[in-house]
Amino acid sequence: MAAAREITGCREEIIETDDSCTLLTVLRLLSEKHGLKMRDYLFDSATGKPRPHLRFLLEDKSVSTDKEFETTLTGEHTLLIVPPVSGG
Repeated sequence: MAAAREITGCREEIIETDDSCTLLTVLRLLSEKHGLKMRDYLFDSATGKPRPHLRFLLEDKSVSTDKEFETTLTGEHTLLIVPPVSGG
């Protein structure tokens, strides 16, 4: 599966939102902007939730629970989407 960088064609992106925006909303905005590949990359088609194998870091803190994805974002934030890493 391609990484977000390959799907979007960019290393980073600035998204402007209002102060009632949640982290989940930001992920949905990214999927709308970049199409089906990005939606399928970010969201599990069966549950509609962010894929559990991806790591989402908001201000360097891991986000994993439904409640954390509903965090309201105010001001500027940095979100990292980290693909699964394997090695040996």
